Amino acid sequence: MTGTSLDGLDVVLARVEGRGLGMQAHLLDHLAMPLPADLKAVLASLAAGTPHTPIATLRAARYLGVLHAQACGTLMGRHPDTPLDAVIAHGQTICHAPGDGLSWQLFDPWPLVRSLNVTVGYDLRQADLIAGGQGAPVTPLADWVCLRHSADAVINLGGIVNITRLATTPAAVRGADVGPANLLLDGLCTAWFNEPFDDHGQRALAGTATEPCVATLRAAVDERLVDSTLGREQFSTSWVQQLAAQLAADHLPENALAAASVVVAQIAAGHPMLQGATRWLLAGGGVRNAALVAAFEQAAAHAKANVRTSDAVGLAPEAREALAFAVLGALSQDGVSATLSQVTGADSPGVAGIWAFPPVVKPV
Repeated sequence: MTGTSLDGLDVVLARVEGRGLGMQAHLLDHLAMPLPADLKAVLASLAAGTPHTPIATLRAARYLGVLHAQACGTLMGRHPDTPLDAVIAHGQTICHAPGDGLSWQLFDPWPLVRSLNVTVGYDLRQADLIAGGQGAPVTPLADWVCLRHSADAVINLGGIVNITRLATTPAAVRGADVGPANLLLDGLCTAWFNEPFDDHGQRALAGTATEPCVATLRAAVDERLVDSTLGREQFSTSWVQQLAAQLAADHLPENALAAASVVVAQIAAGHPMLQGATRWLLAGGGVRNAALVAAFEQAAAHAKANVRTSDAVGLAPEAREALAFAVLGALSQDGVSATLSQVTGADSPGVAGIWAFPPVVKPV
C-alpha cells in the first residue's frame, strides 16, 4: 500500500484462514519502506495534473512495481519457509474522479510477478466504479473482518481521515471519507519548515491552538468538503501552500500546526459516523503524530468515548491499510465483493481486481 500522503510503501505478510466472510486474517510481519525522492516527486507531479510524456508515466509505473518487488522480497526473506499464494497491491492514486466513474491507481505488477513467481491482484476499485459507486472507501469490509471485535469505529489517519463504523453484520457497516489529515499537516509543515512532516508532532506540541486560528483553518477546510470521497483533488499542494501563506500573516507556524491537529480531530469527531460510538480505534501513519493523537483524545473525552491506537490490538497503525488490501484480495479470490453498496453507492459491484499470473512451466 502507498497512500495519498506519499510517505512510503507499507507491506504486510498476512495469513488468511477460512473463506469468504468467514475468513480470519492474521498479521505475521510488516515492513515500511520510504519512497525514493525521485519517484515521490514524479508521483506527486502526476497527481497534481502536470503533463508527462507516455514514456515518463510508464517508467514511473515500472519503478513503482520494482520498488514493490524489492520490498516484498525483503519481507519474504525473513520468512523463507512461508509459501506465498498471492500479492495484492493498491497502486498509487493519481486521479480519483468518481463523478466520471473513473479512478487511476498507477501500478505495474510485472516486476512482482516475475521476481516472486506469484499471482498479483491489483486495480481493486474499478468494479465498484463501473457499478456506479464512488470506488471509495474500500476498506470497511476488511475492517469488519479484522477489527469488528475490537472497536465500534476505525478512524484511519492517512492523507485523508476516513472512518469505518463497524456493526454486527456487514450489511450494517458504514464508511466515509470525512476530511484531510496528513495532506493538510504535512503540507503546512513543508510550506513553513521545508520538512516533509512534523516528526512525532513536536512542532505542533510546541504551539498553542488559538481559537482564531482554529476558526480560520476550519472555515478553509469546510469549503473543500463538498465531495463524498476526498483526496488531493480537494486538498492539493497548491491549495495548502496558499493556506499556509494566508495563515502566516497572523499566526505562528507552530500555533497553526497545533490548530490544524485540532481541526482534523474536530471534523472527524463531529461526523455522524461517530455518533454513539464509544470505542474509537486510531490507525494510519498519523498515529505517530503525538499532537494529532492528543487532539483525538480530547475530542473523545468530550464525546464520552474511549480512544486507543491500533497498536493496542496488535496491529501496527501503518500496517492497517496494507492488511486490509490483503483481505480484499482474498475476498475477491473467493468470489465475494470487496466493497459494500451502502458505503460506496455501487449497484452490485461484483468481484474486484485485475490479476496477473506467473509463467506456467510446461513439462518437457
